[in-house]
Amino acid sequence: MAQMQLSAEKREIAWTVLGFGITALVFQGAAWSYPQGADTIWLIGAATLVVVGVLGARDVGRVQRGGGAA
Repeated sequence: MAQMQLSAEKREIAWTVLGFGITALVFQGAAWSYPQGADTIWLIGAATLVVVGVLGARDVGRVQRGGGAA
C-alpha cells in the first residue's frame, strides 16, 4: 500500500495549524483553571498565538521560496 506524500508546503501549514491549536488549548485550559486571571492569561495567549502564526508563516514562506524544510 502506497503512503500518502504531502508537499513540504502543506506539511509546514499542517504543523503551523497544529501548533496554533495546541497553543490555544493550553491557554484555554489555563484560563479555565484560573478564572481570576483569565483576562491576563488570554492577553498573553493572544500575543503567543500571534507569534506562533508569524513563525509558521515564515516557515511556509521559506519552503515556498525553495529554501528547504524549516
